[in-house]
Amino acid sequence: TVAGPNACPDESATVTVSVQAEPDAGEDSSLTVCSSDPAIDLFTILGGTPDTGGTWSPALPSGTGVFDPSTDNAGVYTYTVAPTAPCTNSDSATITITVEQAPDAGNDASVVICENDPSVDLFTILGGTPDVGGVWTPALNSGTGVFDPAQDAEGTYTYTLPATSICPEDTATVNVTIETPPFAGDDGNIALCSNDNTIDLFTLLGNNPDNGGTWSPALTSGTGVFDPSIDPQGTYTYTVAGAAVCADDTAEVFVQVEQAPFAGNDASELLCADSAAVDLFSLL
Repeated sequence: TVAGPNACPDESATVTVSVQAEPDAGEDSSLTVCSSDPAIDLFTILGGTPDTGGTWSPALPSGTGVFDPSTDNAGVYTYTVAPTAPCTNSDSATITITVEQAPDAGNDASVVICENDPSVDLFTILGGTPDVGGVWTPALNSGTGVFDPAQDAEGTYTYTLPATSICPEDTATVNVTIETPPFAGDDGNIALCSNDNTIDLFTLLGNNPDNGGTWSPALTSGTGVFDPSIDPQGTYTYTVAGAAVCADDTAEVFVQVEQAPFAGNDASELLCADSAAVDLFSLL
């Protein structure tokens, strides 16, 4: 404002000043996440009051500032806010990310084991790539993850890896089914006369064998019934097939057939008192 002289009025002019704030990328920060945690927007981790619209480097696969612990690498990520004229200096802040690997108990699985199979380590049944060092429940007789079908009960067994400082525990299950092995009985033998009645070879097997098996070589009856008048003597094998995983079981019956004596058929002959002597065998 300039004051006017004498009778002249004052004269004034104005200057409007705008101050452009410098870019603010916020304050440095750090973050430790579990590899199984959900994705997180790194912008929300910055301290202070950062400006929006900045860029992250190195670039994340999301194309934004969203960090996925399951796929993105741990490290230092820099957030940069470009200046707006007349400011010329950009501003940046960093976030140091540490990713703690979550425990991996593997994937659920199931297995069918024959009762007479050797012991099996349930850890080898789990799917995926499970970590070692977990605990099985309920406890097995071995005190480890080794399952003995002769001692341990079938059922569902859970493998648990404990939680870490920030990651929760992880579990996977193995469902174990025990199959009863087939039993063909104990071997037997019999001696028969060729004129004896037929006999079911199954009744000659010992120790309560399973029903439903097959005989080989095949008998004339098409079953396990042996007819000494037509079936040859020899060893006959009874086989009971396993179901899913158990092996077949067999037992043998040795049959000896003794040829029955044969006296021929009755006959009659009329002889004269002065006939020559005759061999009665020839008349049979």
